[in-house]
Amino acid sequence: MSRRVMTLEQTWADRLGIDSSAAVGDELAARFEHLSRFVLGGEMSPAGKPVSAEAATAYGELWVLAGFLADVRRAMTGPGVEW
Repeated sequence: MSRRVMTLEQTWADRLGIDSSAAVGDELAARFEHLSRFVLGGEMSPAGKPVSAEAATAYGELWVLAGFLADVRRAMTGPGVEW
């Protein structure tokens, strides 16, 4: 049984539900832009208060971006990587 090796971009295209691995950068940039506008706009509710649907979306975008950065870090610091 052969195992298909996927690039980081292919893996994230699948996770994000987009057709092209070439569009991963644009998709992540758009998510970061929305998240940063939301956070910098000061629209987050205080801790313990209900959050809006947009706040929930921003939190989800933060989770996606954190996952991507963790995968990149693993790829960059994996075995055989020399600096």
